Amino acid sequence: MLIMENFSIASLLGLLGAITASSIFIPQVLTSYKNKKTKDIAWFTIFISLANAVFWTSYGLIKADPFIYVTNIIAFISSFLLMLLKKKYG
Repeated sequence: MLIMENFSIASLLGLLGAITASSIFIPQVLTSYKNKKTKDIAWFTIFISLANAVFWTSYGLIKADPFIYVTNIIAFISSFLLMLLKKKYG
């Protein structure tokens, strides 16, 4: 848990980076679900993003860095949902 007195500029940047990185695929997931179309999304992009999230989550867990592992768990979930939508609508 972050304590305000230990909260630095680096922590703020890490938090902002984590929020933006974890939300990259959320708009695409919502749009794909709403429109029921995923034809233009490449399978390779989905697989690379899943692998990326697994590698970064593992690294974050090894380093005990929640900015890294929480961000990438969310990214994995988003990518996984996108994969399911691609399978269903693609």
